[in-house]
Amino acid sequence: MKQKMKKAIGILLVLAMSFSIAACGSKSSEERDTLTYIAYFPSDSLVPLDIALCEPNILHAIYDGFVKMGSDGEMEPMLAESWEDDSEKTVFHLNKEAKFHDGTPVTADDVIFSLDLYYNDGPYSFGFQENIAKYEKNDYYTVTLYKAVPYTNLLAFSIENIYILPQKAYEADEEGFASDPIGSGPYRFVSQGSDGTVTLEAFEDYHLGAPEVKNIVVKPPVDSSTGVVAMETGEADLMMDVPISQLAVVEGNDDLTLVTNESSWSCNTLLAMGDTFKNDPNLRKAVFHAVNRENGVKLANGGIGSASTELFSTRIMGDYAGMDYGPFYDEALAKEYLEKSDYDGKEFTIVIWQDSDLAESIQSDLMKIGIKCGIEQVDSNAWYDMLFNGELELTIAPLGSMTGTVESLLISMSSDGKTYGVNMARSEEYDAVVNKMKNEKDDKARAELVKEALKLLYDRADVISIYDTPFSYVINSDFDYVNKAGAAALCLYFGDIKLSK
Repeated sequence: MKQKMKKAIGILLVLAMSFSIAACGSKSSEERDTLTYIAYFPSDSLVPLDIALCEPNILHAIYDGFVKMGSDGEMEPMLAESWEDDSEKTVFHLNKEAKFHDGTPVTADDVIFSLDLYYNDGPYSFGFQENIAKYEKNDYYTVTLYKAVPYTNLLAFSIENIYILPQKAYEADEEGFASDPIGSGPYRFVSQGSDGTVTLEAFEDYHLGAPEVKNIVVKPPVDSSTGVVAMETGEADLMMDVPISQLAVVEGNDDLTLVTNESSWSCNTLLAMGDTFKNDPNLRKAVFHAVNRENGVKLANGGIGSASTELFSTRIMGDYAGMDYGPFYDEALAKEYLEKSDYDGKEFTIVIWQDSDLAESIQSDLMKIGIKCGIEQVDSNAWYDMLFNGELELTIAPLGSMTGTVESLLISMSSDGKTYGVNMARSEEYDAVVNKMKNEKDDKARAELVKEALKLLYDRADVISIYDTPFSYVINSDFDYVNKAGAAALCLYFGDIKLSK
């Protein structure tokens, strides 16, 4: 992730020049066999083993995983035509009609070969080892993955992590594979230009049916304003994660369809870290109760969404949503805690790599009760370096992910949390509950431990949720794409895009 964001931000302005913004009018109906997409990340590699270097939606197009996410967040078949999932394992039954772009069948041997690469050699092998205890081939078209912990969602984990490679083609010419990749997905690779533009064409023998849109052109990422202009002029047909500031520009354009939703897989969250906050629970609680979440929604999110009453995103909280913790925003209570704290007038810095409007809203809230703070905006690479080096005091992060669970987020806030928890206040009581939760196999007993851990995390007051991270995308009205749940996680399936009738 760190490397991915470095690449994305580092070349953003240069790549913006890859789009001409001269008005060119709407595309003719004869060209509707091609959709042009503005990538969210650049693609320096098209091999899933280098996952941090590739636009993930290109990977979804070229390669198949076991499953994909449906429009409401449910799991739908890809390579796996069926599966059984329990607290111990997930069994995947492969579609016997699936084949790679070179015509060879997809088998359990290809799956095991791909898992071996990710599990043992991949840059995120630790993630595989944290989620998967072991895996095995059962027969020519069946594989079983065993869970490292009972609450792991291997279905969701597989979506953005497990892409199946053809063993024979990859082993025969690894270098050649990198320049001409082969998968079993709905689109086959055609070319990659010197500017990073990737061209794909529909795989007519795709086992779930040939895509309706015949060609996909993936342009490198550009800044949001350049992207919106490209959408308006018809030079691009699809753009993900349109900023709030740009929504009004496209809302009134009949040639474009704007899709927004307040519910997402992450929550914009203020985190209190560093030695001063670690050692002063009253100061943390002062900050927690000082933040006016309603104002955050209005000032930073155009009024879209609702002030958070959860510790994590509503979607991730699932059945745990609606717990009664106690007050969230309460200015009078915040002042009481500040009086009891050791705060000496020091100026804190809210370090961000995005969400400047939200940072300004929080800054105003804190200054209102007497806490001085400034704002420092850095690029994402510097932000990650500061996080990993323990140099952040107050920062805003979109906390959560499509593959995350309440349990995994609670663990990330424990002393074992390699990014967040290790930089936060240590609570032996919280750690003990989380450790019990990690090892509890009984669902009901584990649920009670989750609730206990959530209450303790609220009492710690170093995780300050503001509102669920919104998502939006804009698409040319000649096309139709309605997978909101996938789009909320920037998870796009070109094969599901249809021509408007």
